[in-house]
Amino acid sequence: MLAITAANGKLGQAVIAELQKNVAPANVRLTARSIYKLGDLNSLGFEVARADYDDPASMEKAFSGIETLLLISGAGPNEVRIANHRAAIDAAKKAGVKRVVYISFTNPVPGSKFIWAAPYVDAEAYLKASGLTYIILRDNQYASNLDSLLAQAKESGVFAIPGANGKVAYITHEDVAAAIVGALTGKSKDNSIYELTGPESFDAHDIAAVLSQELSKKIEVVDATLDSFAEFFRSIGMPEFVVEGLTSIYAASGAGEYASVSNDVTTLAGRPATSLSDYIRSYLKH
Repeated sequence: MLAITAANGKLGQAVIAELQKNVAPANVRLTARSIYKLGDLNSLGFEVARADYDDPASMEKAFSGIETLLLISGAGPNEVRIANHRAAIDAAKKAGVKRVVYISFTNPVPGSKFIWAAPYVDAEAYLKASGLTYIILRDNQYASNLDSLLAQAKESGVFAIPGANGKVAYITHEDVAAAIVGALTGKSKDNSIYELTGPESFDAHDIAAVLSQELSKKIEVVDATLDSFAEFFRSIGMPEFVVEGLTSIYAASGAGEYASVSNDVTTLAGRPATSLSDYIRSYLKH
């Protein structure tokens, strides 16, 4: 039996779609803070259960009888995420889970400019020390994070982003999901770490070049300030911890923290990762 936490989120939904190609739904237990968030997935043959990161007893119950747990990181300020991840790992151990596949983030180091790196640093260390068999998948930034900026560039002729000169090995949700399913179904080595990236790294100038070619017009690059993006995020009502987290990921990108490229997606998914150029072309068609 496999179990997935936060199965109602965007990554969880992508994993479910991929699992349906490879694994019988009866062997999969989907969990979320509220089972109502999982809709009618039980009608497709999946088990559903409540597993609330803030309620250890609910997680221990939901993880009972599970051999492999897919632990998708929670949300919230750093102190909340750290406590939630530790509680989930503790619950998995108490429930007798044999193996945890944890979704981390690339370059989880204490000195990262990305404020939200701290929970990933802590969770990786805590999982390794737990005695559980672990597989850690560090995914790079999602290509879909660029969607609103691509739309703006198409309309205005300007691609504006902080840290414009920093390269990032963007990856799609679908490629991460395919790699996760590969790890869940035995294509990974126990007690290992995998880096999930796209096949190349792009900076804003590379992205603008693709946009210019596809749109048949010159797209200019603006190295926007972190303050301007922070002001926008506040204007649409984002909590301050989210504003800080989002602006800090741009700072980390600009510093080159996410430029490294790995072939681990091909190893786990059995196919190459999607190039950002292809993602942009597909996005512009919709």
